[in-house]
Amino acid sequence: MSDLKPKVLVIGASGALGKAVCDVFSARHWNVLRGLRTPDGQPDSVYVDLEDEQSVAEAMAGVDIVVNTVPLNYTAERIALTTGAKLLSLAITEMSAQQGLRNQYLRASGTVVLNAGLAPGVTNLVVNDLVSHDRYWKGRITIAVPLPWNGYRGAEGIRLVHANFTTSGRHGAYSGSHDAVVISFPEPIGDTECIGWSERNDGWVQRLAAGRMVRAYCYIDNRRLNSWIVRLNKRDILGRLPLWPFLRFQRRFDAPTEEPVSIWVSLKTPEFEHSRIITCTGWYLSSAKAAEVMAAQLLNSEHLAGRGCLDSNEAFTLAELAGPLQECGVVVHNHLPEIGIHRAVPAYAGRPAAGWAPVWVSAIAGAAPTPLVRRLMRVGRRPKAWPYSHGRGSPPARIARHRGPGRKHGRTVSAISLSLFVPQRPAAEARHSTTT
Repeated sequence: MSDLKPKVLVIGASGALGKAVCDVFSARHWNVLRGLRTPDGQPDSVYVDLEDEQSVAEAMAGVDIVVNTVPLNYTAERIALTTGAKLLSLAITEMSAQQGLRNQYLRASGTVVLNAGLAPGVTNLVVNDLVSHDRYWKGRITIAVPLPWNGYRGAEGIRLVHANFTTSGRHGAYSGSHDAVVISFPEPIGDTECIGWSERNDGWVQRLAAGRMVRAYCYIDNRRLNSWIVRLNKRDILGRLPLWPFLRFQRRFDAPTEEPVSIWVSLKTPEFEHSRIITCTGWYLSSAKAAEVMAAQLLNSEHLAGRGCLDSNEAFTLAELAGPLQECGVVVHNHLPEIGIHRAVPAYAGRPAAGWAPVWVSAIAGAAPTPLVRRLMRVGRRPKAWPYSHGRGSPPARIARHRGPGRKHGRTVSAISLSLFVPQRPAAEARHSTTT
């Protein structure tokens, strides 16, 4: 970097995230040019309309790097790839659009780094670092991110939240109601019930997963609203809600907030479990800080020039950015024993069908059923047939029978976030099964 201040163009500078980016880059000694559809007459503002390609190209001329916070048809990304510019995109990029940019600009003269914020962004670097420990691709990736009460109250943020709360199934792995887990985060967040986060397209971490199962969870940092969302999910109502109740929370903020943020990332295999926790203050503020660190690294890395369309984990590594991120308040902690999934909760806790009892089963494969589980299984009436089975009384595929020494009829599951409804059986039949 030269002695002169590097010049950055921020597209979408009037939004909450764009304002935070401008403030952070200015504080870190960048010459900031604000791209606005309606310039305010200040010398640091310039006309940029993503529906007018000429205005975008003219604004990008003469700047060292571009930061785009508005994902509208990827006009700025395409112009950067063809003109040799360097661009960071802080918006969540759909896998289909990302793959289209890669295929269309295989021999690009510019460099575009997608998913260059906090989540996605720093989380991609953490996932990539964890995946490097899984040589045989047997692990399961779990991510839990917050939905800031103040940060996601714009129209586009609310539409994103509604779309993912009303979509069943994630990453093609499974479908149905949103599952939920209680995760122990560092204080002041503490134990928080997190809801399964669905996505209409492949998630931003799917490329990193490389065939592994991905489970994404979210929580709202407003405890009262999070409890309301959890209750709706337990009653199987959350996935049917229209958009208008969500839009009632719409509100714009002039300055970025400073709420505590904790993001949990884990990779679990049959042999080990590695996890990281990302802590920072302020969702948009931390996203802007992470973007500034990546922008400085991109500007100083000559080997990244003309690389085309890259994901953040393809352009940077956690080892390169961990130090600068920590200096600006985005800290990546190693595994903490007290942090992680505390217990599983039912995906649907409404009124169960007659003859079924809710049972939270152990997550340790091979563990013997607890006395409480045995008592619940001995009470009531056995249904005529198990769901998803081919015979009378056959257990579903999600329940595995463990036959070990002294445990002929033990029942376990391998996924910690599954909560099953185990059929009840008459006491006489249960006594007969335990004695034979």
